Formats: sequence, C-alpha cells, structure tokens
Amino acid sequence: MKISILQENFAKGLNHTVKAVTNRPNIPVLANVLIQTEKGKIKLSTTNLEIGINAWIGADVKEEGSLTVSAKLLSEFVNSIKPGKLELISVGQKLVVKSVDNNAEFYVIPADDFPTVPMSEKEPIITLKALDFADAVNKTVFATATDDSRPVLTGVLFEAKGKFLTMVGVDGFRLSKVELKLSKELKSGMKEIIPAKSLQEVERIIRDVSSQKDIIEIYMLGDKNQILFKISDVELSTRLIEGEFPDYNQIIPKEKISSFNILKEEFRNAVKIIMVFAKNVIGNKTKFSINPTNKKLTLSTTVVDVGNNDSEVDIAKVEGESLQTAYNAKFLMDMLGSMKGDEIIFEVNGVTSPGVFRDKEDKDYIHVIMPMRIE
Repeated sequence: MKISILQENFAKGLNHTVKAVTNRPNIPVLANVLIQTEKGKIKLSTTNLEIGINAWIGADVKEEGSLTVSAKLLSEFVNSIKPGKLELISVGQKLVVKSVDNNAEFYVIPADDFPTVPMSEKEPIITLKALDFADAVNKTVFATATDDSRPVLTGVLFEAKGKFLTMVGVDGFRLSKVELKLSKELKSGMKEIIPAKSLQEVERIIRDVSSQKDIIEIYMLGDKNQILFKISDVELSTRLIEGEFPDYNQIIPKEKISSFNILKEEFRNAVKIIMVFAKNVIGNKTKFSINPTNKKLTLSTTVVDVGNNDSEVDIAKVEGESLQTAYNAKFLMDMLGSMKGDEIIFEVNGVTSPGVFRDKEDKDYIHVIMPMRIE
C-alpha cells in the first residue's frame, strides 16, 4: 500500500470511525481501523460488533492494499500533526506515516482478520434532510433510559407509515415525540427500535459533515437485524433492539384543565436557578405552582437544613384554575434544551396527570413529563 492524503481529510475520517472502537475489546483486531484502497479513495472501517462505521476519503492511491492498525493511536497521531500532505506506506508488518516533519510506524494486524462491516444495500427505505433528522434525534434521545433494566427503553422508536416518520423516546418518567415528513411515501410500514447511543453518533456525524441541502438515507439490513444511516461519504450501521415498545399514545394526555404560554428563556433562567437547590433533593423535585390571577408560574424547592428558593416567571394565555404539582427540575432543563422556539405551551389535566410541553413554533414536537408527589 502506498497512498498520499491530506492530513485534514484523514483526521476527519478517523474522527468519525474511531467512535465505533471500544477501549478493551475481547478481540484485539476490534481495537483497529481497517484501511483499504477502493476506486481511487481510501475506505476506513471500524466496528465493536454492535455499531459499524465506514468512511470514504479522497486520496492519491499509488499502490493498492489493505491493513489494520490501532484506531485510537493513529487518530491521536494524525490529529496532532500539522496540516498538509501525508504519505501512508506499508512496509512488512508496519504502516509508515510520513509528514513534512514527522514520521511514525504502526504495527499491523492483517486485514483478513477484520470482521465485515455492513454497507448500504439496494434502495434506501427513508430519505430525509440530514439536519432535520439531526434535530429530531436531539429532541428524542435525551428522553431514553440510560440503564439496561428495560432494553427497549434505551432506544428510540421509529414508526414510519405513508409519508411520515414518528420518532419516540421514553424512559418511564418522560416522553419525547417528533414527527417528520418524508420526501417519498413508504410502500410498506416500518416499526423498529434504534439504540440511542447509535443515533447520537449519527447526529454528531451529520453536524460535522452536512449543510442545509444534504440528505440522510436510511437502509434496512433485514437479514442482519440492522439499520444503516448514510450521510455523504460516511455510513453507520447498528443492531436493532428487539422487544415491545410501550404504547406511547396511552401516555400522552388527550384532555387538559389548565394551560399557559411561557417565554422559553425566562423559564430556562428560573429552572437554572432552582436547580442550585433542587440538585440536592431526591429526584430534583421542584414544586410547580400556577396562579391564573396574577399570571405567574412559581418554581420552589426546599433542602432540609440548608435552605429554599422560590422563582417566579410571567405566563400568558392562562386557562383553568390555580394548580400545584411537582416535576424533576433536571427533566425540565433537558426539555428546554430540546425546544428551538421562543415560546412554550404547557398543558395539564390535573395534579397527578403528566405535564405536556409543546414548542409553539414546532407543532410536530411534544414532550411529556410525569409529575412527582407533593408531600
């Protein structure tokens, strides 16, 4: 193998693919990146057997070849050296990387020992604007569970039918749901659970390589129980989560007895202040009191033997009578971070009913938070 490549392009490709490498794999070759020449480009591949990533980079290929080297070591080295032209040359059991003022050698494991990383097959089942998809991921993954006691809750439900894709994240205490319009109508429906961690990597790749015009293609690898996301010259495949996802429609309240509108930044500032105290309370519990007479929302929390705080925020378009419930303040902050508009609509059907939060500027997004008991 003999290749000339720009440091900045090589570094970017390595930064994408290294995300699929575990620190201490059971199989040594899984700590490596597979480097292959392919049609005047080099292809980088990594996998941890749950996630696989392929990235293609333009290069001047003088001699064909393939090999694997330590992914993290190579990535750290390439990211540390100056921009400019690099030479990659295989010499015996080593890969030599030469720059203007630096040379390094990396020990090689043969490419034949590296497992096959899935690639896109046939036609994509779904095509979307990449940045719209990244926004949808951002609005749902934070509401998924982080422990494996119920594996289905560690993923986001993809439910596609006709010209719409619904994405839902649930952790048992909150729910995020967003609906996206597809560019093409689906011939057959789709209902799968995709690991949240995989989607976070897809979002990172999109933010790094995509513009407003770029698209993401989604492929089902049915015989492998996998799904693949293609963004520009990067592909990420991941195993699907098996199991029955909760009926999220049963969680979303259909009626309301109280509602108001609130400016997002004023709400965020109040929650940020209340978190100073709430983070010292079990469950970050914060009382949530609506006063329709003076049109105020009061957030309050008390830390035993430490202190307490009350924060008031103006609200508008208030409907219903006064009401007091409680929510996890961290959940409120997470929700606020997912909203893009300047104004939020809140609805609730009683003190024991879930709170519904909507972005006034995004009618296709809804967030639900379960209440906490007021003692």
